[in-house]
Amino acid sequence: MDAEPQPNGGGTPQRTLKEYVSEKRLDCAIFLLRMSTIIHGILAFLPILLSHSNAYQRCLVSYFGVSAFRLSQRVTGMSLNMECLQQILSEDSGHYLIFSLFFAIQQPNGIAFLVPVVMFSILHSATFIKNLNEATGVVPTPVMGQVTNLITKQQQFLMVVANTEIFLMPMCIVSVFSGSLPLFAPFMYYRFLSMRYQSRRNPYSRLAFTNMRMAAAYYTAHPSCPAIVGQLVQKLAAFVERLAPPPTAAAAQ
Repeated sequence: MDAEPQPNGGGTPQRTLKEYVSEKRLDCAIFLLRMSTIIHGILAFLPILLSHSNAYQRCLVSYFGVSAFRLSQRVTGMSLNMECLQQILSEDSGHYLIFSLFFAIQQPNGIAFLVPVVMFSILHSATFIKNLNEATGVVPTPVMGQVTNLITKQQQFLMVVANTEIFLMPMCIVSVFSGSLPLFAPFMYYRFLSMRYQSRRNPYSRLAFTNMRMAAAYYTAHPSCPAIVGQLVQKLAAFVERLAPPPTAAAAQ
């Protein structure tokens, strides 16, 4: 039998866990898929109960499900037309729908390809648990302490993800030469990376590129750096900057 809901700090009666799950079925399903992503990501790194290949694939398939559900929440009235496709490709969940599907099928060597989806899953699962506790009060205090501490490190998590997304590009190229990815993989990943850079909801990819550009500019300004290298870095930085979306009125406020 469900416990009687108790008033929270604001005086609003809390819901029972059963009521919360009934009202937030899709969010709960997404949470379970995120937990599956985390668990299988760990098992891919430490293949104890499953082989590395099986855990690797299940991790990405789980996150494919997360991205599909999140996309259904963000994009309403999906249809087979160019406008809907452009909207899907503008969403972060659309980016990772493509990412998860591609790497689940290809399965390149390297656990690093799982880092973004696992870290996103950890961060957003913590947010779900926080919301669950605010609504029901069922989460033990020690657990909430860890969850709150995790949420305060959100920016660090997102910067790690953004930097990992960038460093996976050379790993894609290496994986092509090792035979674990097809020849077109770097081109596909370049498109994914450009979409991440252009994301309006996630500024961390642009921030990561900016930090790298500043570091590169510092080292290329050194007298010992060959002129041709400095020119190449400058042209590459200018090209990356052109990928950035134009500022919007909302962003300017």
